[in-house]
Amino acid sequence: MFEERLLLPDDVVLEARIFDGMNFVLSLRKGKTILVEYSNASGYEFKSVEKLRYDFERDVEDALRKG
Repeated sequence: MFEERLLLPDDVVLEARIFDGMNFVLSLRKGKTILVEYSNASGYEFKSVEKLRYDFERDVEDALRKG
């Protein structure tokens, strides 16, 4: 298992968790509110690590811009 958590300004947390095989959760939260979440359970269609990272980073940037 891999887990990383970044604490950003304004109570924002960026978290990445990869479990056995291809099970994963990438999330951006502000307090207890989920702003962006990509996971197997959320229905994100995994195609490649590069595509996952690109899609997630794009949505994180959009969410942070919106405040």
